[in-house]
Amino acid sequence: MDKLTAKELQRRYRAGERNFAGVDLSDASLRGMNLKGIDLSGANLSCTDIRGTDFTKANLVGTQFVRAKAGTQHCWLITQMLLAIALSAIASFLMGAFWALCGLSIFSASGDTTGSVMGDILLGIFGIVVSGGFLVTIYAKGFFAAIAAVMALIAAAIVTTITIVIVAIVWIIVDIEDPASDSSGIAGAAPPDGIGISTAVFSIISIGSIIAVTVGGAVGIAANETIAIITTVAVAVSIAITLGFAGIKAIVIVTALAGIIFNTIINLLVTRRSLAGDSRDKLTRNISIWLGSQGGTRLVGSNLTDASFQEADLKGIHVYQADLTRANFHLSKQVNLSRLGKTILANFLVQNLLVTLRGSGQSYVGLNLKGACLAGADLSDADLTEADLSNATLEGATLERATLIKTQALGTNFYQAILTGATLEAWNIDSTTNIDGAICDYVYLLRNHQERRPSSGSFAPGDFTKLFQEVLDTIDLIFQNGVDWKAFVRTFNDVQGQYDNADLGVQAIENKGDGVVVVKLHASPDADKPAIHQSFTEIYQLALQEAEARYKAQLDAKDDQIADYRQQSANMQEVVKLLAQRPINVDVKATAESKAMQGNDYSRNINVGGNATGNVFQSGDGNTASIEFQQVTLPPPDRVNIQTELAALQAILARLNDPVTTGIAAKLDAEAAKPAPDKSVVATTLETGLTYARNLQGFAEAIDKLRPHVQNAAGWLGEHGTKLLPLVGLVL
Repeated sequence: MDKLTAKELQRRYRAGERNFAGVDLSDASLRGMNLKGIDLSGANLSCTDIRGTDFTKANLVGTQFVRAKAGTQHCWLITQMLLAIALSAIASFLMGAFWALCGLSIFSASGDTTGSVMGDILLGIFGIVVSGGFLVTIYAKGFFAAIAAVMALIAAAIVTTITIVIVAIVWIIVDIEDPASDSSGIAGAAPPDGIGISTAVFSIISIGSIIAVTVGGAVGIAANETIAIITTVAVAVSIAITLGFAGIKAIVIVTALAGIIFNTIINLLVTRRSLAGDSRDKLTRNISIWLGSQGGTRLVGSNLTDASFQEADLKGIHVYQADLTRANFHLSKQVNLSRLGKTILANFLVQNLLVTLRGSGQSYVGLNLKGACLAGADLSDADLTEADLSNATLEGATLERATLIKTQALGTNFYQAILTGATLEAWNIDSTTNIDGAICDYVYLLRNHQERRPSSGSFAPGDFTKLFQEVLDTIDLIFQNGVDWKAFVRTFNDVQGQYDNADLGVQAIENKGDGVVVVKLHASPDADKPAIHQSFTEIYQLALQEAEARYKAQLDAKDDQIADYRQQSANMQEVVKLLAQRPINVDVKATAESKAMQGNDYSRNINVGGNATGNVFQSGDGNTASIEFQQVTLPPPDRVNIQTELAALQAILARLNDPVTTGIAAKLDAEAAKPAPDKSVVATTLETGLTYARNLQGFAEAIDKLRPHVQNAAGWLGEHGTKLLPLVGLVL
């Protein structure tokens, strides 16, 4: 890395050179330089003075700004200080003058304003109460709420004034027509128009006071609280001396000072709250940051990907439309006093996380963390539901027990991140997501700590990565209350035709219990998985709606009757299990039910009559299969050639000529090709495949061929295989 001085950089830049990639400018003073469009990618600018430097549209990829000092130059700083003093003085003067007028109206009432001494006193009290109330409103609700209140008061004052003027005109007309009415005391009386007019005046001055508070709060941020306090004291002393020389009562002077003090306290409270990012003070904060960033460091439109601002002072920088992907802001200072535009730093929760890297137990639900640098962050127990972590780096981060439900993690780096106990339901990852080297003992695939993986114990080295490597090429379709397979097949064929280059196929069907079924579709690596998922959901919903209308018309049943049919049909699998255990005489008329992906349901009839002992039920409109259970003995595992059995099962399921069973058959074929097939995969694949196949019309003809191979496979599987037997009419 070539060492370069600031003077040499400026000379070469002025000569037209722009490529300074990788140079060493550490400890240099670049203050006030114009470096628009410069290429300082990979350069070392640690501990540099970049106050007032213009890096507009510069290439700053990987640039090190560690402990750099940004902000404004001295000339701009002096201007800001003078402006701050002037604005603070105006704010204090407006409030002091306003309360002094109110004090005069109360303690030196003459009746000149409203026509009576009591009217003047009430008007003064009214002014103090209203202005004080507006200040409190600013603190409680913000600037715009206070302005709305003032507008309402002005409107009321205008209406009052118009009413008084109309009454006065009527009095004058009456006085002209009937001079004798003087004796009533009405004729010649001065109309009390001072109340309405004075109210309007007080209201207008109140607006000035509110603006003064807002600007005063901005001054407190743009400069500092000390300036605001010193200026306030100076104005207060000046007003007190002036009023004293004018012979004003001491109590009026005290009233004016009380207004100034009250105004200053509200200023300081608003200032501190603005610094904390409170939405009520957004205007105050925006004004102050705009003032403070004038003449400051400009990074507008720059590429700051992978740049480091660790421990840098970033007050007054301007990063509008800058690319901050993976930019490191750990322990940087005064980021909240910068013009952050629409970058992820504009959100104070995100900003605080990027600066402190401490988010344990915090909620970041739905927040934009795209491209965030969170390497080494503590996010244990954090809620990242539906947050966007795309292209972020969480290398070495702690995500123990974190919730990542529907979290976007495309292109995210989880290298050596700790994910033990995290909930990863429906998180969105792809081949660009780096989970290599992630540290994980176990995870949950469903919320509320459901579907633990592994079911017990801990992942062996590399198993966590292997678990989700398969997920990268699959699309998970989650059905909450069972699957209507006719609608599924129709939808699958439509989507397959729509995305013919996606190489779609059914990879697995998993029964999660409680009616939850997960169908995994295999897709090519370059397939648009989110679009395929959305298309499948929409088409499936339409298929369910059409079928529901059709079957409702056929059944002519009420909703509660349909619900009863569905409940009976949901328990059909349990009926099959019971049949395998003991003889039952059943006369059943049930309705197969399907409701999925939060869509509508529809039904179809299954008729089973007579003695159902030893029967396997086959659904399919109007079709009934009656098959006697056979009692068998399982062969010892070491006498089973599982590759041969899987190949036979694969061939039988493939001949059913259904896209789902074809996918199951392909999965079995892949396992059969392995020297040592995975028992858990074989058991799950066979269970879901046979469960689905029972709904097909060709299943009755195929069951006799399936039985010997299922029997042998169950013997090889051991205790995991016994649940397969009732699916083909076998019992032990």
